[in-house]
Amino acid sequence: MTITEQGSATGDVPGMGDSPTIAICAIGASAGGLEALQQFFDNADPTRGIAYVVIQHLSPDHKSLMVELLRRHTTLRVLRAEDGMRIEADTVYLNPPKTNLTLDGDQFRLAEQPAGQGLHLPIDVFFASLAHARGEYGVGVVLSGTGSDGTRGSRELKAEGGLVLVQDPTEAQFDGMPRSVVATGLADQVLQVADIPATVAQFFLRRGGVRAYSSNDQAAGTASQVQRVLGMLRDRLGTDFTGYKPNTIIRRIERRVLMHPGLGWDDYVRLLEDSKPELVQLHRDLLINVTRFFRDDEAFRILEQRIIPQLIADTPADAELRLWIPACSTGEEPYSVVILILEALERAKLSRNVRVFATDVDQDAVEFAAAGKYGDSIAADMTPERLSRWFVADGDGYKVSRALRDRVIFARHNLLKDPPLTRMDFVSCRNMLIYLGTDLQRRVIALLAYALRARGFLFLGSSETLGPLSTLFDVIDAKWKIYQALQPGRHTLAEALPSRPRRPMMQSFSVTTPAEQAVMATRMGPVRSASDDGLLEHVFQELTDVLKLRCVVLDAEYHLLHTFGDVSSLLKVPAGRSTLEIFKLLPRPLGTALRAALARVAKEHRDILYEGIEVEPNEPTVRLHVRPLDVGPDRSRTYVIFFESGPKPLAGGTVDQYALDDSSALRLSQLEHELQYTKENLQATIEELETSNEELQATNEELLASNEELQSTNEELQSVNEELQTVNAEYQEKISELISLNNDIENLLRTTGVGTLFVDSSLRIRKFTDAALRLLNVMPQDIGRPLEHIAAKIPGVDIVSMCRRVMSGNTSESHEMQAPDGSHLHVKVLPYLTGDSGAHGVIVSVIDVTEVKRGEERLQHILDSIPSSIVVLGADGTILQTNASWTRFGELNEAPQPLVSGIGLNYVTACMATPEDLMAQAVGRGLRDLLSGRRERFELQYPCHSPDKRRFFLMQATALTQTVPRGALVQHFDITPQITRLERLTEWVEQVQSLNLKGLPAPPE
Repeated sequence: MTITEQGSATGDVPGMGDSPTIAICAIGASAGGLEALQQFFDNADPTRGIAYVVIQHLSPDHKSLMVELLRRHTTLRVLRAEDGMRIEADTVYLNPPKTNLTLDGDQFRLAEQPAGQGLHLPIDVFFASLAHARGEYGVGVVLSGTGSDGTRGSRELKAEGGLVLVQDPTEAQFDGMPRSVVATGLADQVLQVADIPATVAQFFLRRGGVRAYSSNDQAAGTASQVQRVLGMLRDRLGTDFTGYKPNTIIRRIERRVLMHPGLGWDDYVRLLEDSKPELVQLHRDLLINVTRFFRDDEAFRILEQRIIPQLIADTPADAELRLWIPACSTGEEPYSVVILILEALERAKLSRNVRVFATDVDQDAVEFAAAGKYGDSIAADMTPERLSRWFVADGDGYKVSRALRDRVIFARHNLLKDPPLTRMDFVSCRNMLIYLGTDLQRRVIALLAYALRARGFLFLGSSETLGPLSTLFDVIDAKWKIYQALQPGRHTLAEALPSRPRRPMMQSFSVTTPAEQAVMATRMGPVRSASDDGLLEHVFQELTDVLKLRCVVLDAEYHLLHTFGDVSSLLKVPAGRSTLEIFKLLPRPLGTALRAALARVAKEHRDILYEGIEVEPNEPTVRLHVRPLDVGPDRSRTYVIFFESGPKPLAGGTVDQYALDDSSALRLSQLEHELQYTKENLQATIEELETSNEELQATNEELLASNEELQSTNEELQSVNEELQTVNAEYQEKISELISLNNDIENLLRTTGVGTLFVDSSLRIRKFTDAALRLLNVMPQDIGRPLEHIAAKIPGVDIVSMCRRVMSGNTSESHEMQAPDGSHLHVKVLPYLTGDSGAHGVIVSVIDVTEVKRGEERLQHILDSIPSSIVVLGADGTILQTNASWTRFGELNEAPQPLVSGIGLNYVTACMATPEDLMAQAVGRGLRDLLSGRRERFELQYPCHSPDKRRFFLMQATALTQTVPRGALVQHFDITPQITRLERLTEWVEQVQSLNLKGLPAPPE
């Protein structure tokens, strides 16, 4: 059953409703793709109503033979696409060379490939246009080829809900393109080529079946099934899609159902319960990891020209520029933003500490981004200068440079569950909100507002809005959704908090170093649950005020995280570079005591209480209580330090008296001086290393420049190699056909027994058959030798002169000759024509006509044995053959010599040449009617007397209708004896009658 049979009478794809009327399958292939394409169409049903568009890498200087080659493997129409051509079902369309083919509704559009661009990706271009034109009804197939063309286009198809099928890389002749798509997780199925056509047809056929199942009368059942699926995703993979848009969720699940022919919704839900790989694949489809470098060029130009320069200008030299990119997918956007920042700093000749936090809920995407390796298709997303500056060639792709990678920290983070990062200068969350419901959108906007500092920037997708929280931002660019926060958004956090407790933020870091994890912990502030914010913080503050408590919270590196109570008398900001290290903020005696207490806590793993610490002369002593805490899912160490004055000791531990004598103070001072000296020496060493590193960096940049030139050359060679592979495959197929055709011709010539000799324009032997040996003494090793070097077997035959005459006159010659063995040969020399440019050689054919000659001789003997005069006429009345009786008659009657031999004389013309001879005129008219077909036979009796004898003849002319052209056989019978007897009989009768009248007896006979 075809697709149109299940659809409407107009040929709609079933279940599409207002969707496009023609199912379109785009097929991308490059080097090694000819064999895969032939196998694909060998297995494609030509009655499914599907239009196939084949996109290849074609050489601009070679006329592709793909149309002719594919027609031998399918009964579908195979056409070369043209600009404005309307697409039709059951047709295969091929892209022309040197152009980018796109789809505009139901029509093709052709555009010349941009000049000067080293990397052309025609498959990506058409896949992207198919995604935009057909959405979830587009199907892309990636077959054999090198490089990564098709990967970016597959992302676009996946983003719109289309289907992506990939040839099994182990089967592909060149596995670069299939492996690139598979590595990014974009492939819905990886199949053998022979299985892909049936999968495509089933996809379009089952579109109607699945849609029908999820119609209104099945809505309750479908809702129940969707809830079961979402529950499995939440419980088994930890991602809650409850707040996502229902239509998006259902469409994505339906796509996976379509991947399993024969399964309905209930069957698919049971499959998810039993198959974790399928659940993981569905999870990946729902996350929709679709991005690329510098996506939306105009938006990134605004960032480059307006936003980033302002961010740099607003960030002090000793401060950190902090950026957060949630939903970072596979990392292209974080790297793009960092590239713009580093380039801006380089242009301004400034230095800033840049830290970018890139997070995503998809662990696989985070790991991919952290690895920083991308396919060579990214060359189409940026200028060659950026590519060479920030990326290093790595195999068949590129890897981000160390300078770029070190600026980004990647981590797994669920924006909908985990607390946000804080104090951010810039947050980019693009194309995530469009998949969320209204409540979740509001919550995410509130979280992003909370994460920003005052005057920080928010960057959303072009289809996303702020909704009711728009009052918190100034609009910088309405089209590309760039906003600036009016004030810190901490009061908006209450709008983002869920009603039930949430799990701690960032359960694990992915592919980050321990140092990066420490930086994340330091920059992000104290680890706390979302429910601790707001109410609990106010409660803690009230308790410390009422109890007159002073305490601080330190992280594992002894940096200040939080303060409670009035600690302004203890904590002082030192001059110079700002720091949160507690020992530099406290007075020296108190800092020394705290250092000793923390050392004991780390060693003894218990609370330490010191009292009697003199901070200032004539001031009350201070008690110090250090309490270790292990918090967070990774059990990171945190310290709480209480400061108290007065006589009452703190409860909860053993109190130790702290005393610092003069010798200890002196020793401590010496150690501090030594430490400072060591730090200075270390700083000097670091500066020397930095100088050396700069020199090495300069050398490395020169090497990179050379490598970039080599890489550019390699890319060009790779592109040329792909084109040559395609051309070579077509030539190989054509050569195979030519070999087969040549064998057919040679066998045909051999079976006909016709000797054939091919001679080029220089009269050199090109080829010959065995039967030609009867004319020339030629051997296989004589191919390529001049013809004049070869002797003829028949004396007196000048084949060379014959060939030259034919070459110069562009006409043919025929000769009959007798070989020494008595056989008769018909030799015909014809010009070798290849077009309108004249002869490019000659063909000499040698036909053994011995049997024909013998047959002619036997026929002549038979004719000569007949006593009547016989002549055979051609279609124009020319005498072709006579017998001996004709010749004798002419000789006896002294007829002219041409008439005696008769051969070559036009008999009709000769008869009509004597107007006074009425009998001859009658013969001429009768023969003319006979030869023209107006009559088939006629007879004529005529006298032909000699001076000494009366003679009578009967002419019988019969048309030869079995010959082509028409001819005639003319016989002349001598009927003189019959006429004489008839005359005598007549006389006798007359005498009898006369006697009878007289009554006399009749005379004797």
